[in-house]
Amino acid sequence: MTRHIRTAVIPAGGRGTRMMPASSAIPKELFPVGRKPAIQWAINEALDAGIEQILVVSSSRKPSIAAYFLGDRQTDTVFGRASWRRRNILPNSQVRIVNQPTARGLGDAVHIAHLALGSEPFALLLPDEILLGGSRLLRVMLDDYERTGDSGVSLLQVDQSEIGSYGCAVVDSNSYGDERLRVSACIEKPDPSTAPSCFALSGRYVLGSDVLDLIGEVKPDRRGEVQLTSALNRAASTFGLAGFVVREEDGRVDVGNWQGWQEANVRCFSKGVTIRMPAAARNLRNSRVMTIGDPAKTTHAAEGAPSPVQSLRQDLNGHLGVAG
Repeated sequence: MTRHIRTAVIPAGGRGTRMMPASSAIPKELFPVGRKPAIQWAINEALDAGIEQILVVSSSRKPSIAAYFLGDRQTDTVFGRASWRRRNILPNSQVRIVNQPTARGLGDAVHIAHLALGSEPFALLLPDEILLGGSRLLRVMLDDYERTGDSGVSLLQVDQSEIGSYGCAVVDSNSYGDERLRVSACIEKPDPSTAPSCFALSGRYVLGSDVLDLIGEVKPDRRGEVQLTSALNRAASTFGLAGFVVREEDGRVDVGNWQGWQEANVRCFSKGVTIRMPAAARNLRNSRVMTIGDPAKTTHAAEGAPSPVQSLRQDLNGHLGVAG
């Protein structure tokens, strides 16, 4: 089996419960972070790391996600030509969209992607977690997979009191080295008082057959969700997984909750990190979209100019009730 990763999978079929009620009208993946939606951050990161193709696992309940990629005549007329969309959304890439019939958890989305891609390994990027610092982490993970063939997970060190909100990785003391840790088990949302470590499974994965061949065997939990952590745990205990720690320089922010979304926007507008497009985004000639299913067409309004940082902070604080 090939060790070259061509495809990044972006799951976007969830309900967005942490961002209700706004996410009942606008998918959280399209919430703006800086001057682009959260899902675009994941796409740009993947392209910058050398990914050639994007597969979005969406939902028929979210036609605006397909519309974001497909565009519409009205928007293209406003901006003068369709190349604007290719330049800012689909640079030098192919995007496919498949629907997740029911929101049955991350593991189910991964299984749907596996069925769509066959035996091909892929990177998995959760759009809730954006890396303002760029693609360093994903590049390291992709390079390691091509060299070793081992599936990999990103690890975030959190306080012990917070580990119960994440999947938890057991890091073997007989590890691979400072940069590359050996993960021997994964536990979904453990009791913080008995958690084996403070390494949380973060939002970047590189998945090969050692994990993907197991995901179809995972049974739904009590909430009816298929947990990716269950397949990761079986693979870790049998083969071992490679773990890569998220660094401060990676600029990881969880934009799937209101406080993290506020933080990311303030950081973007204060530092202007959204101005630069990745190098891969400058080659526009071969862009195209493939859609699987029958997504509805919707229209988009042009996004206005950003507010100054102080005005943004005060406005968000007022709406969210977050201390300034």
